[in-house]
Amino acid sequence: MRNIIWVASFPKSGNTWMRALLANYILKREDPFPINDLGSFSLSDIRPRFFHEASGKPVEKLSQNDTLELRLKSQQLISLSKPHDHFVKTHSRFGSFKGYPLINSTVSKGAIYLVRNPLDVVISFASHLGASIDDAIDLMEDPLYSTKSNDSNVLTILGGWSEHVDSWLTNKSIPRILVRYEDLAANPNKEFSKILKTLGINIDQNLLKKSMEFSSFSELSEQESKSGFRERPPHAERFFRKGTSGQWNSILEDRQIRKIVTSHGLVMKKLGYNIAI
Repeated sequence: MRNIIWVASFPKSGNTWMRALLANYILKREDPFPINDLGSFSLSDIRPRFFHEASGKPVEKLSQNDTLELRLKSQQLISLSKPHDHFVKTHSRFGSFKGYPLINSTVSKGAIYLVRNPLDVVISFASHLGASIDDAIDLMEDPLYSTKSNDSNVLTILGGWSEHVDSWLTNKSIPRILVRYEDLAANPNKEFSKILKTLGINIDQNLLKKSMEFSSFSELSEQESKSGFRERPPHAERFFRKGTSGQWNSILEDRQIRKIVTSHGLVMKKLGYNIAI
């Protein structure tokens, strides 16, 4: 049974926003869905519980290689954790690492893949990491870049930004719909409607409008101000920073723009991010 619909992206590309849109629409909310409950609506592929169940061991006792070996079994357990198709968040690239597959295609029904101009990604990514923009640029070029969850050795293999995007867009195993952050921001009704149609979900214009309001950047940011956000890293001042497109024009230095475009220009061009340097 193929139950998982992935919400996949490189970090800071709109993954949380998309999950909020889906939660508010699918659950037909009469009030905004709490951002701190998004983890129950859309499980994460690195949730320690499933690695524990897959191994029979406390996740703290698993090595990083153990967690790689257990990924497919863990995702199978995630797929069985709900009796219907459900959304699962991932920042993993597609493919394999050290011979271990990263995404279990046999339990995957499809994917929503979100992409954002890397010139904007790097600014939010640096803030998210508590790092300099130059360091974030370097990480986004690293084909071996990975992260480890705070409470376990569960790895997320991202690779560089270009590798991440290409891995999902060229995969032949899982159907996917591509969503550009900039298009979603410019016309959320149109873009989210396309996603709902692809998923086979009926479109209710009143519910759609309400979901847009309940998932707006101002609403998500206000919730974070009032209640905090569990997914915010401890060193980051805010998770929801600005949510705007094109901020790179006034923030990045020319040398930084050149470096990003030199590294990622081919994939940027495929996606319509045509930046002259």
